[in-house]
Amino acid sequence: MSSDDAWDRTKVAWHVAFAVFALVGVVLVLAEDRVQPFALVLLAALCVWYWRVGAPLARDARGVRYLAVAIPLVIAMFALVPALSVLFFTLYPHIWSLLQPRLAIWATALTSLSIGTVVLVTGSFSQDSVGAAVIIFLSVVPAVMLGLWIARIIAQSRERALLADVSHEAGVLTERERLARDLHDTLAQGATSVLLLLRAARTTADPEVRERHLALAEQTTAENLAEIRSLVAALTPAALDGSSLPAALERLTSRLGRELGLSASMTLTGDYRPLPPDSEITLLRVTQEALANVRKHAHASSVTVSLDYSAGVALSIVDNGCGFGPEAARGFGLDGLRDRVRGAGGVFEIRSAPGSGVHVRVLLEDA
Repeated sequence: MSSDDAWDRTKVAWHVAFAVFALVGVVLVLAEDRVQPFALVLLAALCVWYWRVGAPLARDARGVRYLAVAIPLVIAMFALVPALSVLFFTLYPHIWSLLQPRLAIWATALTSLSIGTVVLVTGSFSQDSVGAAVIIFLSVVPAVMLGLWIARIIAQSRERALLADVSHEAGVLTERERLARDLHDTLAQGATSVLLLLRAARTTADPEVRERHLALAEQTTAENLAEIRSLVAALTPAALDGSSLPAALERLTSRLGRELGLSASMTLTGDYRPLPPDSEITLLRVTQEALANVRKHAHASSVTVSLDYSAGVALSIVDNGCGFGPEAARGFGLDGLRDRVRGAGGVFEIRSAPGSGVHVRVLLEDA
């Protein structure tokens, strides 16, 4: 639930409470031995003023304007019909919800002082100033304590709602980043592969080579389509769907070898065991990105993918291509892989130098 939704529900409760106390006030006025019509007029004025100005329950100038009129109206009604003191049960919460705490303390003290003055002037304590002082004290202290408690509850509710909003936004951003990585690691790389194959098919004069390139382009396009469906359906990656991780990496490696005509092999060490889905997806995405970089940049004649289950799970992708310097070891793909592996609780390493190929290594601990 967002903070706006939570506050809307709170305002409904405030409106219901005000309506209940207003109805109780009408009953109390009519129950007096001598009905005070002017008290009913003041109560009607208070209801209209609340509806027109106070109902938004906003802690801004509107709240101050509402209370500047509501406080004198309630005190006047109390002077006419003492039983209407029940309206203070709605007035004090309004003071503490619509004003800042320091201003609310002053408003509470002023209201309580006015109550004591009314008691003194109306002779409820036979002009006894000590009795009036006791009434004021007994009115101010509980009111301030209640008000501070109300302000604390309101602040905590708003903080919880804000925290829920922040958590939701963080979750949305995380999911967007995940989708961006998935799109880059699968669809963008697949599209690049198709483009290179189509260019190779167009430039070759050998019909068999052209047909092989076109067949690989068609296969890659079909796999990309499967990835799109997987992403939309929020399923596991199509490359893993229904097969083990080693089998998926074998398919990726073999396809690269066929596309580029280079020596591509995949080795498995240790006994295969299923990993948590997030871990297997992470290893798959790392392999896809590393092989895509081989395809686009390495100019390699061989690439080896190794999966080792001996101690934890270790993945290595090594090529003998042109390599790169430290300044080229950044970019959306590599940064995305680092973040993905770090999120899975693993270690991501990449070693390279100009003319020395590239070695990508990922280590994940057993879950």
